[in-house]
Amino acid sequence: MNFSRTTNKLKHAAFYIPFTIYFVVFAIAAFIGFKMLGNNEINADSSFTDIFQLLLKVALAFTIAIISVAFIPVLISFLYFMYKKRKTGIRFGISTDVKESRLNEKQTVRLAISPVLKPFFGFIRLRLLYDQKHYSKKFSLLENSKRKFFSTSIEGTYHWTLPQIKEYHVEKAVLYFEDVFQFFSIAVNLPASSHFFTQPTTKGIKDLNVLPRKTEETNTRIEQLRKVEGEYLNYKNFENNDDVRRIVWKIYAKNKELVVRIPEIMDPYASHVYLYASFFSHFDIEGNGAVEVPFLNYFKVITWSVYQNLVKRGFEVRYVPDQEVAKNNTADEQQSVKYSISTSKWHNVKDLKTYVKTNDASIVLISSLSDADEVQDLMENAGGDITFIFIKLTDSFKNQNVIDWVQWLFIENQKDDVDVYKRGWALSPLRVRIKENERKLAEILQKYQGAETAIIGTK
Repeated sequence: MNFSRTTNKLKHAAFYIPFTIYFVVFAIAAFIGFKMLGNNEINADSSFTDIFQLLLKVALAFTIAIISVAFIPVLISFLYFMYKKRKTGIRFGISTDVKESRLNEKQTVRLAISPVLKPFFGFIRLRLLYDQKHYSKKFSLLENSKRKFFSTSIEGTYHWTLPQIKEYHVEKAVLYFEDVFQFFSIAVNLPASSHFFTQPTTKGIKDLNVLPRKTEETNTRIEQLRKVEGEYLNYKNFENNDDVRRIVWKIYAKNKELVVRIPEIMDPYASHVYLYASFFSHFDIEGNGAVEVPFLNYFKVITWSVYQNLVKRGFEVRYVPDQEVAKNNTADEQQSVKYSISTSKWHNVKDLKTYVKTNDASIVLISSLSDADEVQDLMENAGGDITFIFIKLTDSFKNQNVIDWVQWLFIENQKDDVDVYKRGWALSPLRVRIKENERKLAEILQKYQGAETAIIGTK
């Protein structure tokens, strides 16, 4: 553990070395070259001696000129930046694009820095510290093509590939001043305070057989009447024509008031589809990389895809989260649902019995981590009123491709990282237990939903 922390500290310290590996290679090559040429034995009386010495001096002057051309503009830009930072302060802004685009696998980050002076024919690059201990790779901004040749501000975007669908917090940025030859790279810290969430992509799924079950408005009539509760608290004051068998004697003994229970009534209206997605885990998954990253990402992608499918078909959809998440200050309901899904985590707090309200639910999404016994009890009680969708997590590895949801998962070499997760999952002691649980869940859904069984993830 201490070795790992020491390694990380050394790695982070290396970010601030003012010269690059290219300069080291250049300096070593130049030193060896001059050493070999300087030791070359030439006859003192030869006509080439003076010419050779002159060429050596020219080469040395050229080398010094190259290093000066590289270093001086970087030094000037760095000193200007530090002067402005102490004198007037630096404006550093980070914002993100919340709309889904063609770059679904990446988060578009917009950055603005001023005042800052780009080195002559050089570069300004950045590195972001996020979630307290993680750094992005060093990157350059995609700047506006209309930017002036000489400007003291930089604005641009960066398409950032991130490993998980969740909320990220950026605490610091490292600004690099680099020369045209990339010999020198002087780093400066910039404090930052920004947070954003990566968004699940939309996966194509077939239309689901679902009907609204919750009545919030009486403008949508349904074909099949449904039972709903009566008036306030299901009780009303006793009247002469009421059945005495429905008198609530406990209330009479306490308050001396005669009240009767109101029977269920048949309601021909239902306006909203209530969508439940359970992130509850019946298993101990702590430290299991495959479950905590690709499986969780896949469940979020399918949950969002189901929601989008219902919305596009014209349903009024209410997503009911099973955990508390930070409030997202937006008036856009779909964006709020996307934020809630993206920031959800596997948990072992609220099980299906506590979470799902069977009187309201139209669709319930369960995963390979759900308790099979709880699912069976819920389906027995709900009858055929609720559509259950089983998201088979272990098949997510089988369905991977370079343009699908798996692009969310990996920062560097995708294939190698996929193999790492697959090897870890193959050796996981949970693998056999979860596969067995998936078999039970599939049988339960087949028993109670028959031809209408919805299992996402199977081939």
